[in-house]
Order: sequence, then C-alpha cells, then structure tokens
Amino acid sequence: MTRITPYIPFILFFLAFYALLQPVSLLSAGDDTAHFEMLEKLGGFGWVMWRAETWEPRFFSDAAYAFFIWRLDAWKLVNAVVAALLLFGVWRAAFSRVIENKKTLLLASALICLLFFFIYPNAVTSSSVWFTGSFNYLWPVTALVFSLTPFIFFLRGDYPYPKKIWIPVGIIAALCAGFTLQTTLVALGVSLIILIYCLAKKRKPSLWLIVHFIVIAACAVYFVISVLTSSRLTGGSELDLFPEFAAFSAIDKLQLGIHVYDLHLLRSSSLLFLALALLAGFFAYTRLRNMHTVLRFVAFFPAFYIFLNVIPFRYILSGTWNHTSDYAGIIGLPNASGYDPAMIFNFLDRVPPLGWGEPRDLLLASLALLAVIFMVYPVFFAFRKRIDGILAAVLYLASFGSGIIMGFSPTIFASGSRPFFLSNIILLFLCAMLIREGMTAEDPRVSDVFLGKAKASKFIVAAVSLIALYAILLYASIFASVNYWWY
Repeated sequence: MTRITPYIPFILFFLAFYALLQPVSLLSAGDDTAHFEMLEKLGGFGWVMWRAETWEPRFFSDAAYAFFIWRLDAWKLVNAVVAALLLFGVWRAAFSRVIENKKTLLLASALICLLFFFIYPNAVTSSSVWFTGSFNYLWPVTALVFSLTPFIFFLRGDYPYPKKIWIPVGIIAALCAGFTLQTTLVALGVSLIILIYCLAKKRKPSLWLIVHFIVIAACAVYFVISVLTSSRLTGGSELDLFPEFAAFSAIDKLQLGIHVYDLHLLRSSSLLFLALALLAGFFAYTRLRNMHTVLRFVAFFPAFYIFLNVIPFRYILSGTWNHTSDYAGIIGLPNASGYDPAMIFNFLDRVPPLGWGEPRDLLLASLALLAVIFMVYPVFFAFRKRIDGILAAVLYLASFGSGIIMGFSPTIFASGSRPFFLSNIILLFLCAMLIREGMTAEDPRVSDVFLGKAKASKFIVAAVSLIALYAILLYASIFASVNYWWY
C-alpha cells in the first residue's frame, strides 16, 4: 500500500465537510454580523484589541474572524481543512510511532472519521459549521490537539518532536490554543501533569519541550488574569441572559455545571459516550481477570446506564413513532436541547440549583454523576500499559473539567451545546486509544476483530458506518434547514 493510503479517509472527510459548508451564510441576527460597525470603525487590529479589553483576549479567534468576515468562500475552504486536520491530529497522537502497518492505519483513520459523527450534531454544527463558532471552538481545539501531541509522545517514551518541523508547529499551536478558556486550561493542566509524572520517574524533558510548556503556561496565566479583570466579568451584562445566576453560590454553579455536562453526555452526545463506555468496559473486563467477577462486571455500569438513556422509551411505551409530527415539533423549537424523545431521564430543571429536587430526580442526577465519574475506572484499567491508563484517566478528567467549568458562566444555556465540543473531541481521542489497544492486543481473537479479520468486525464497521451515514443525512436535512441548525 502507498504512503498516502492511511490519509484517504481524511481527504474524503475534507470533501464531505467542505460540501456541508456550501449552503452556510452569515446569520443576519447574532455574532456573525454584530461586529460590522466596530470593525469598520477600528479596523481589524484595533477591533481585536478592543475585544480583548471589553470581552476576552481571544486573539487567535478574533483575528481569524476579522480576516474571514469578508471572505466567506475562503473560510469554507480553510474551515474544512481545519476540521480534517483535527481528526488527523487525533489519529496521529493516538497511532503515530505505535502502529506502522498502512492497512491498519487506514482502518484506524476511517474509524476515527466515522466516530466523529457520533458526536451530537448540534455540538458539531454550532462549533464547526457556524461561522463565528468555528473560530472559538473548532480552530482552538484543533490547535490544542497539535499542542499536546509532543507531551503525549514524551509520556509514551518517544521523542516529543519526531521531526524538527514539529517544534515550531507545536509551539505555534500552543499560542493558537492559548487564548480561549477551555483549551488554555486543558493544555496547561494536561501538560503540567505529564511533566510532573515524567520528572518523578527521573525522565528529563528536552529543552524545546520546556519552552513549549512555558508558552502554554504564559498564555494560560495571561488569559485567566485578563478574563478576571475584563469588563465582561465586572460589568455583569451577561447576567441578562440568566438572571437567576446572580444568586448562585459556588456550590450552586458547580452543581449546575455538573448537571448540564452530565445531561449532554447521557442525553445528547450519548452515542459517542456509549461507544467509549463499551470499549473501555470490554478491555477493563478482560484486563481484570484476576479480580472478583463483580468488580469486573462493574466496569460495564457506565455503558449500561448510558444505554438506558439512549433507548427511546416514549416511542416504546406509546407504541407510535410519527416521524412527520416529530419533525414538525423540532422545527418549532428555539433550540435542540428542548427536543427530548425519551422524556424519562431529564432532571436539570428539577434539581438544585434550578429546583428543589424530588427524590426521583435527585436519584437520576446522582446516577448520572456516578456513571460519568465512574467511567474513570474502566478507562484507567482498559490498557495493558499503565502509562496509557494514566494518560487516558487524565484526559477523561480534563474532559469532565472542561465541561463542568461552564457552570460558572451565565452563558451556560445561551451557549447551547458548543462548549462541549472540546469534551467530545477528548472522548473521541480516548476511543482512538482504545481502538489502538484492540489492534495491538496480544489475544488474536481480540486483535482480529479490531484489524478487520474476523466476521464480527465486518458487522461492527457496517453498524458504525450506518450510524455515521444517518448522522450525515441529519446534517444535510434537519440540521441544515431549521432555525437552530447552528446551535
């Protein structure tokens, strides 16, 4: 097989994503067009600096917005390239210098591209297809993946920069990821933990990796201080979006962030979370063969509870499924979070801090938190190498932290699903690590399934492909036509 073969899925993904962007135009009411007057008055550079003073120092995102606001066709092309680079970065960090077989790498890249469509469609469209959202989510998250890759390589025992060209790429990526809150905090936390662990193991990082970390730390410190002192926070204008937020204590905000993030994973992006839970549960069960049977089966608890959330109970209990009626109901909603096919497991508005909490709702909230937190158990024990388990656990907790931090912002509901895009990409990376674990398994019965040699593997690939295809059709129909497709 040729050297280009493993990259074919990324090329196809680029073409598909570019086609998806063709109908996109600037939204007349909202962030897409809200800054025309100030841009014309201050110019691009002046507007970026003004935004840093009055909002947040999102230098990379705002500079990209200012450049492409008059170049929509160019943005569509570049945005599709960035989306493909994101998945390429996930694939490279998970598989590079571990697997060399081109056919295996091709299968891995194809599965990563397909699993991307397991992410909640609104989380993708609002962060990647929406013009303004792409600069604040897709682009910084892509930069984050490339920024953290050298640290992941170093943790695995590889040289952090396989080629010298990756030194400036990694540092530039750190700068691009360093000026949005979620990405800068995740970059700082993950890189710091990796360096501390490696230093504790008497492993000395290279000079360039230390420089790389200094850039990440400097960006994070500057950004956080700027946010804490900006008029956006001190002015309180965002409280108009969520007036009740003003009365919330720190515990209330933490509860809010946890509840909203839990519901996103269990009720919205449940397919990707279920895929991760099944993979992690399976490998943890096989790795813990020397432990009590109960402790082995407990690894499947998150998958079991997520599966309950996936089942469309409303349709099953009523015995009807009126697609035309449901579609009409979707169009009439202001945003996708109001569409609840199950109407069984929702509890957000009925538990603290938004409600008093009935026993049933408090139980649901507790089970949701338990399922989400308990995922650390199978994720950690799923890998043969302890170092991979540590990395997976750290990344999973980083995903959790990047999600619940939204509870401390009054824009938590106004932002919709897009703040959880980063969390979903981390979960996608964990799925990629688990796929690699399966492909390199010592048991041929397991490795054959993940390498496409067993009969079961054809069924699994077909099922994943059909789900991804259905999601793509949703993008091209419902999510590209109703009024909240970007939300």
